[in-house]
Amino acid sequence: MRKIIILLSCCIVLLLLGYTGYRGYRVWKQSHGMDMAKAFYAKADYRSAVLSLQQVLKANPRNIEACRLMANLTEAARSPESLMWRQRVLELNPNSFDDRMFLAQSALIFRDYALATNTLAGVADVNKNTAAFHSVAGSVALAAGQPDQAQAHFSESIRLDPTNPIPQVNLAVVRLHLTNALDMAEARIALQRIIMNSTNAILQSLARRELIVDAVRFNNMTTAMTLSKELAEPTNALFSDKILRLDVLLKTSNAELKSTLAAYQREAATDPAKLYDLSTWQMSRFSPAEALVWLQSLPMSTRTNQPAALLAAQCELEKRDWKGLQSDIGPQNWGELDFVRHALLARTLREQNLTTASTAEWGVALNAASRSKGGLISLYRLAAAWTWNTEAEEALWIIVKRYPEEKWAPEFLSSALMTWHRTRSMMDLFNIMLKRDPDNLANKNNLAMTAMLLDAQQYKPYDLAQEVYAKSPKNPSYVSTYAFSLYKQGKFAEALKVMQQLAPKDLESPSMAGYYGLILKANGNKSEAKAYLNRISKPQLMPEELELFNEALKGL
Repeated sequence: MRKIIILLSCCIVLLLLGYTGYRGYRVWKQSHGMDMAKAFYAKADYRSAVLSLQQVLKANPRNIEACRLMANLTEAARSPESLMWRQRVLELNPNSFDDRMFLAQSALIFRDYALATNTLAGVADVNKNTAAFHSVAGSVALAAGQPDQAQAHFSESIRLDPTNPIPQVNLAVVRLHLTNALDMAEARIALQRIIMNSTNAILQSLARRELIVDAVRFNNMTTAMTLSKELAEPTNALFSDKILRLDVLLKTSNAELKSTLAAYQREAATDPAKLYDLSTWQMSRFSPAEALVWLQSLPMSTRTNQPAALLAAQCELEKRDWKGLQSDIGPQNWGELDFVRHALLARTLREQNLTTASTAEWGVALNAASRSKGGLISLYRLAAAWTWNTEAEEALWIIVKRYPEEKWAPEFLSSALMTWHRTRSMMDLFNIMLKRDPDNLANKNNLAMTAMLLDAQQYKPYDLAQEVYAKSPKNPSYVSTYAFSLYKQGKFAEALKVMQQLAPKDLESPSMAGYYGLILKANGNKSEAKAYLNRISKPQLMPEELELFNEALKGL
């Protein structure tokens, strides 16, 4: 027995030592992989850097540093995948102000203004009074077509950090978008002074860029041609500035356009970021078909990788070449964005009336997207853009249930369910929202109303309606809900008394008139009841409401 105990003890020690050694090896492997990835990144060997990071993330998908570097790499390659990585970093580090700002800026690059706005909405109050926040918020507001808000943000950024020249240039840019001629003239002078006097090449380029856009806007093409040439000719010019040069050449029907475009195509063919920018420009300025011709002329090794594969798919989608799109993307793999590929395959199959196969493919897309919040949000937006209501609702439900911090999602889902007349689903949603925020009167009111329409007494809708009314007796919606609860309980006189507390204009509104008509009829006032019941707006009603009001109109 003693020998057995000693033997067991030795085994336990060896197991512990083995586990500790294995754990130490995993930690070392991750650290070594990160060191290699950083070294490759520094040498601009991005492919090797990605391969190293994939090994790190395979060992530990929650490695924030690896996710952050992957976001940098994919953003540099102009892959929308970078948004997934930025969102993943923020999920892992939700209180990071810097990571939130990086996500907002990345969303701007890919023109996802909704994501940029929602990201900024999540900034903690303590970080909102910073120059960095106001600078990014100003850029988002300007991109979203809100110059007044942009001006306020940039002005505050300047006040908080008067030594930073970037917000000052941005403020001048905002003023170029205003309608006041004096403000615009002053902004042009301020930008021209920067070009003439500043020793900062970045600021000079920024000023030229905005003056070119302004010149094109007001058809001052001589100025636009001169400035765009100065901007695009230097050997270290940004490719986006060369794209701007193409815009000016196109606008002026200049003979240089063809040769310049061909030169830029050769330059972009081996650089994913440039390829993305140029393809996007060609799609918007010419046609998806023309952009596709160029993309399909690239070497196969380029065509099958991001962003070329994704851009080609977008061109075929806009051309509605369903068989061509299915054939091209079927054998591919888009890594973190593979859920998009499966969604596109689902679309091609549905357009060819292969409904069963399409549904199965969408299931694969949803399963793949469910690995991250960003993927689910992107898939929802794709379904919404295609008006695939069932699929959009499916993705939204997962977001609502899994990510309560996404405050926009319940609002979008509620609005969609109302449009689609899904009363029971609305009741389920309001129940979830009330559990998360038990003191929210609006959620209590909504749950009470939908539960009464469906006779779902398990939610105690009469008690909810009374509680909401007691706490806010002046709110017309709460008054109407409480009156309807009294009506449902057969307390017709009390219901009428409550409803008559409302102003005539409230009683006549389409959302109230039907319920007032019900209560009037129950109290024997048939002629007035008919007048109010005829005020209802049928397209806005839930099926149960429409049935209720149509039944009430019988015999009037």
